[in-house]
Amino acid sequence: MSNVTDLTCLGHILGAGDTPLGAGDLAELTNLTTGAVTGVLNRLERAGYARRQPDPADRRRVRVVADPAAAARVFAVYEPFYARLGAVFAAYSPDEIAVIADWFARATVEMTAHLAEVRSGQLGPLAPGPGSP
Repeated sequence: MSNVTDLTCLGHILGAGDTPLGAGDLAELTNLTTGAVTGVLNRLERAGYARRQPDPADRRRVRVVADPAAAARVFAVYEPFYARLGAVFAAYSPDEIAVIADWFARATVEMTAHLAEVRSGQLGPLAPGPGSP
């Protein structure tokens, strides 16, 4: 896998299971442009992780499905890690997990708002650092 974005997209594709995502759905889930998703899908196809298939309900759209052998390899690598994370979470009380989940939910809202401001141009360019030309 060449980068975190590709891995994130592959995670969404795998998570969709028997209900394949459209390229637009993937763009929305990842906050990527449709052009960026096209690049991701090209890389995932070249690497043998996923493939595009026509949407049976709308031939103008494509759906993205994981290659079964690639999915098996990904699960073999990540399932032990998720088991370890499960053990970590098991050490916390339900109230503690609620606080952790709340923090992530609030941080996601703030990150999404900040990203929207950056993308809209509401935030000015960064000032050059010391020693910058």
